[in-house]
Amino acid sequence: MTEEFVRQNQKGYDSGHDWWHIMRVRKLALFINEKESLADPFTVEITALLHDTADSKFASGNSEQGYELIRDFMEKGGMSDIMDRVLNVIKNVSFSNKNKTGNTDDPLLLVIQDADRLDAIGAIGIARAFNYGGFRNNPIYNPPDKEDEKSTIGHFYNKLLKLKGMMNTPTGCKIAEERHKILEKFLEQFYEEWEYGLIKL
Repeated sequence: MTEEFVRQNQKGYDSGHDWWHIMRVRKLALFINEKESLADPFTVEITALLHDTADSKFASGNSEQGYELIRDFMEKGGMSDIMDRVLNVIKNVSFSNKNKTGNTDDPLLLVIQDADRLDAIGAIGIARAFNYGGFRNNPIYNPPDKEDEKSTIGHFYNKLLKLKGMMNTPTGCKIAEERHKILEKFLEQFYEEWEYGLIKL
């Protein structure tokens, strides 16, 4: 039931935020929670499935409408007992949300946040970054400004490279360490190829 609801809701999202992103976050969250024993596995799974449903980047810029959609779905699905907790996590999970409210120390949030952030780094994170950049028609790179927020390379510096230091759980930290190295190696290779191409012109 929840899977079908999410599948329908994610239509029109870019492929970096599609059903397969949801599935990866779901598996990562369950794996982290299995190692850390921080929350009820069912609640972890439901929250992971629903975590992008109200994403303002895609919900017509209206997160509140997304929250109402989730609330209605959970009430009808007999999940009212965990609804407020799930919504609290969804409202606070995003990296870009600077106005966090509610319980930001909930262990459930720590698990979902780690899983979501892990999917933003490593090889898949790189693929997602450039996919989203293309979706938004952003430039790949605007030299010499590596931190230009309009470019995908700038996104590495403004978000992706920061995520390793923002993990909540020991398991999340361990996975992030390896994925962070892939980001660094990619950037090293990217700049080498960029400069080589300019020299040859």
